[in-house]
Amino acid sequence: MKKLIYSFLNLWYKPRFRRLEGELRFPKEIRGAKYITIGKGTVVLRGAIITAWDEYGKQHFSPSITIGRNCALGEHIHISSCNGITIGDNLLTGRYVYISDNAHGLTDGSGLDIHPLERELSSKGPVVIGNNVWIGERVCILAGVTIGDGAIIGAGAVVTKDVPAYCVAAGVPARVVKRMSK
Repeated sequence: MKKLIYSFLNLWYKPRFRRLEGELRFPKEIRGAKYITIGKGTVVLRGAIITAWDEYGKQHFSPSITIGRNCALGEHIHISSCNGITIGDNLLTGRYVYISDNAHGLTDGSGLDIHPLERELSSKGPVVIGNNVWIGERVCILAGVTIGDGAIIGAGAVVTKDVPAYCVAAGVPARVVKRMSK
């Protein structure tokens, strides 16, 4: 019965996406679906929030979210883009993972007297996640970060800098704690 429900749900979503070859299982919110690609064999579990912001206040963006093939995105994942997020094939995430290429305002102290919702969105650059990456539960991946192929990100980590391929990163902020050989 669940498969039938998922099939109908995905039939409704498919024409709204740039490309939807995977499966959405009761997302909480999808915004800007025309900028989102989900590859074949990918499953996005329930409660997901995936937003591609082409407009925010008076700002205009060219967002892109591309999720590769055979990925398993855990429950309540939140992906937000005004720039670009590219996820390779075979990604596995835990629950409550946050991936964003943007923030409300700058970190230089300007605009602190403005309500955060009224601040302009800013982006330090796109997020790129390689192939065969494993991201633990409650990880935050912030703008301008590249995570190399085969990397593992430990639960609760906040990734603010690049993580090389075949490394384990953990902590707040995340740092490489182990290098693995291929």
